[in-house]
Amino acid sequence: MKFNHSTGAIAFLLVTPLVTGLTVGIAPSNAATIAGSAAEVSIDTFSQRPTDTSRSTNTNTLAITNKGVVISEANAEAVFISNCHELLAANLSKSQVTGSGSNYAGLAESQATVIGDFEIDAQETFSFNFQTVLNVLTSVDNSQSERARASGNIFFGLINTVSNILLDSFELVSFLDSSGGSYFNLSASNNFHPTKVNFNFMEEGSRAESLLYTSGVYSRTFDSATNLRLVEVKNNIAEAEAEPQAVPEPSTVLGAAIFLGLFARARKLKNKLSEVQ
Repeated sequence: MKFNHSTGAIAFLLVTPLVTGLTVGIAPSNAATIAGSAAEVSIDTFSQRPTDTSRSTNTNTLAITNKGVVISEANAEAVFISNCHELLAANLSKSQVTGSGSNYAGLAESQATVIGDFEIDAQETFSFNFQTVLNVLTSVDNSQSERARASGNIFFGLINTVSNILLDSFELVSFLDSSGGSYFNLSASNNFHPTKVNFNFMEEGSRAESLLYTSGVYSRTFDSATNLRLVEVKNNIAEAEAEPQAVPEPSTVLGAAIFLGLFARARKLKNKLSEVQ
């Protein structure tokens, strides 16, 4: 373990601020195998108003079954409110697969992104507050024939849009595999200042769950005028399968490729950050 668009969605994000704690918990399931990954982020108290904002969401599910039952669910919402007195960027994403029986495979993935562009003057300080929650769960009904995997990633990047250089980053990663293996990581560049980090890992029988909460402040004073882009993106992946064959099911191949790609991207971003530092 290492620690270094809908109206309803907008209303949900506004009436459930992270200051009261997030509720991105994964639904429990009795007598079934479940894989779940959920995340939520809130960004506020911006020192400057953005010149431009954007948001995007993406979900994908796949379910293959022969004798069993499998349900794959994915949800993602994002909002960036900048046309009123209070500035707020928030998003959430959740992926869950529930299966029972034999000979099934399910995959769910979700992604949510918010982006803000800012024009920072020389000797000006840019800052904002942030809060995050990352929840990952695996639970297996029959450990001899069923397997569950879940992973989640939250990433903040501050980019100079003229030079295309990554200036600062903050990242959370969590991964659980019911057949053995787990990975948790928190990494941040110097201008991110976490004020609170809570990590809970619970394991009982064939069920394991991790919950990682952080809050803090980003602050940086720029020596020269800078066109700055804030990017916050999260990815959540869940997989469950029963009686895997010698030749992997399509969902297994796709899920593994997505997860490996997630970590490859993380390594590239960290390499870029190291070059900048």
